[in-house]
Amino acid sequence: MTEHHEPLIRATEQWVTLDDTQRDALAAAFSEQTLDEHEMLVLPGSDRHEVLFVAEGLLRFYYPSDDGRESNKAFVAGGEFAGALAAANLGLPLLYGVEALEPTTVLVAPYTDFVALMDRDPAFERLGRKLAELILTRKELRTRSLLLQSATERYLDFVRQHPGLVQRVPLYHIASLLGITDVHLSRIRRELAEGVGSE
Repeated sequence: MTEHHEPLIRATEQWVTLDDTQRDALAAAFSEQTLDEHEMLVLPGSDRHEVLFVAEGLLRFYYPSDDGRESNKAFVAGGEFAGALAAANLGLPLLYGVEALEPTTVLVAPYTDFVALMDRDPAFERLGRKLAELILTRKELRTRSLLLQSATERYLDFVRQHPGLVQRVPLYHIASLLGITDVHLSRIRRELAEGVGSE
């Protein structure tokens, strides 16, 4: 177990209590990868199905389009989990890519290894269920936000939920996540600063 496995263990404690043997087994399932700024962790079309935990740093998940543009799906910062559980269960390739937006240390467990942990220990089965609930909840909230909220509401929610990321993520990446242009986001930020509403 490395020093970067400690945040992983702490993050699981919101859902399960593990003894020393279980902690060691969990740490053994996750290998450590260090990424430079803008280094790719996963390329679109990959069949690497993995459970990810960001020990420190920041990852950007994005979908590429045929014209070369990218639409951001999520930002995952230190202390957070991620993974394409549906694609893993269905054996489908990943449609998104994953890039480090800053120097990042990520812990990576092959999905099959994580499933093996769940199959042999009820504590890990509970952890897997909680992770699935977390990922599904994120997806549901993002879908609702894009369909039901104005651009200004989406931006304000982003700032409220991820206050530290506004300073760490380029505005054009935040705009892409919100489904708007960076020009539109700049206008929203200016109008909010002036106390004026926006759509």
